[in-house]
Amino acid sequence: MSVRTILSRLGANRTGSVLTEFALLAPVMLMLMIGVFQVAVYVQNYNALRSVVSDTARFVTVEYQKENDLSPDEIHAVLLSQAIGAPYLLDTDRLEISVEPAETSRIADATEFEVEVTYTLDDWMPFVDLEEASLTYNRPIFVVDPAA
Repeated sequence: MSVRTILSRLGANRTGSVLTEFALLAPVMLMLMIGVFQVAVYVQNYNALRSVVSDTARFVTVEYQKENDLSPDEIHAVLLSQAIGAPYLLDTDRLEISVEPAETSRIADATEFEVEVTYTLDDWMPFVDLEEASLTYNRPIFVVDPAA
């Protein structure tokens, strides 16, 4: 068998081409899938933050309607218990909560609290050096004293 025959057979042989293409494309596809998963987790965490603050605002409003005036520390405790409980299950080590009464309320005869929640996100790609990402959500809570 001549060298020319061997080279022509090797050039016509396509049995390893699929394996070669897979070896070239698999890392790229894997990185894309991990990236999509990481973005989905980020969006889920942001929605959890929004829902936790909304649930807490509803709770505080109901408590004020029952004439239970809550202090900022009590609102902080309610927000923390909402965040770490089901269905949100946020990690307390990565959660920062700030509840401050506003100096002047934007609504007459109402008490205003400024709530800010920051959550530091997990990095799903440890082999890629990314900056630490965090989500921050803030919103006011307005409550009206029913006796007023």
